[in-house]
Amino acid sequence: MRTGTSGDRRVDFGLNDDQAMLKTLIERFVADRYPSGARAGYRATPAGYSAENWALLAELGVLALPVSEADGGLGGGAVESATVMEAIGRGLVAEPFLDATIVGGGLLSQAGTVAQKQMWIERLLTGEAVVMLAWAEHGTRFDMDRPATRFADGTVRGMKTFVAGGADAYVVTARDGDETHLFLVAADASGLQRRDYRLVDGSVACELAFDGVAAERMDGGLDALAVVIARARLAASAEMVGIMGLLFDTTLDYVRQRQQFGVAIGSFQALQHRLADQYAALELARSHLYRAMLAEPDEAPATLAAAKSFISTAAVRLGEECIQMHGGMGVSDELDLGHGHKRILRLASLFGDAAHETMRYDRARRTA
Repeated sequence: MRTGTSGDRRVDFGLNDDQAMLKTLIERFVADRYPSGARAGYRATPAGYSAENWALLAELGVLALPVSEADGGLGGGAVESATVMEAIGRGLVAEPFLDATIVGGGLLSQAGTVAQKQMWIERLLTGEAVVMLAWAEHGTRFDMDRPATRFADGTVRGMKTFVAGGADAYVVTARDGDETHLFLVAADASGLQRRDYRLVDGSVACELAFDGVAAERMDGGLDALAVVIARARLAASAEMVGIMGLLFDTTLDYVRQRQQFGVAIGSFQALQHRLADQYAALELARSHLYRAMLAEPDEAPATLAAAKSFISTAAVRLGEECIQMHGGMGVSDELDLGHGHKRILRLASLFGDAAHETMRYDRARRTA
């Protein structure tokens, strides 16, 4: 997407060649690997996704998207990430692109030491290794600034929860004295205990207990974390917009075919009004996403918070409406509809739910 000026600001929403290629790659991946109902099978595996699909994404080069060109990646920005994530959302892709690539790979590129990058980046790009962020703690809600986890004498002690599973290493937020820093911890480090569980969308998460676990301090701190988390919030918003489009189109096809009293239920005026409302919500969500993607640096914090707050609320509501129009079968594993809504429920609260994003918006407006 490109911007130009001619008096007032003018925006061209067309993708450039590289962005269009990324979108096409994901669409072809989805068409090849994600026939209807495939997501349920991938989620049922111990990892919660397909290792074969992950290797294919690496082969296609998309795992290099958030990594800087200096580190051997593509150096993709907000538009590239959102374009890929919207296509991933529409395909209901189970692979942990957001957690492992946008967040994990982004943090290694933004905050890793030279030695850490040499050890991990190439393995991340080839899909041979996965790095996840461990930040959430019981009782901290969405606050990343003051974790209870502590670093001292080269080791970390504390607990983390809601950590995406299946990692080979973790980027851990911990206090070193009075300051919070990022530390890299190997998944097989002595003293690290892990308990796996499933999230609402079927993905694998874990709780980590650190009992004197060896940790390497990273170069970046909260500033680098804030940059990556902002990208992740935009990516989550884009994925939700993609899922919204899939659920709406699926439901529109269904009400045109499902018949009651000898006519398609889509001819009922009450359902037409509800579908019109959801179509408007989908287009408003997409507009919020585009505004956040293209925001100037001084506007970005407020526009991103507004976008994720609106999209989170609208996506959950659209999912509920689509499920109701399908009836009880809407939540069955046989349909993608229920899987999409469950994924929305997770994304809507990732790094901040709608209420928290509204508070972020208020703070950003007051400090602008």
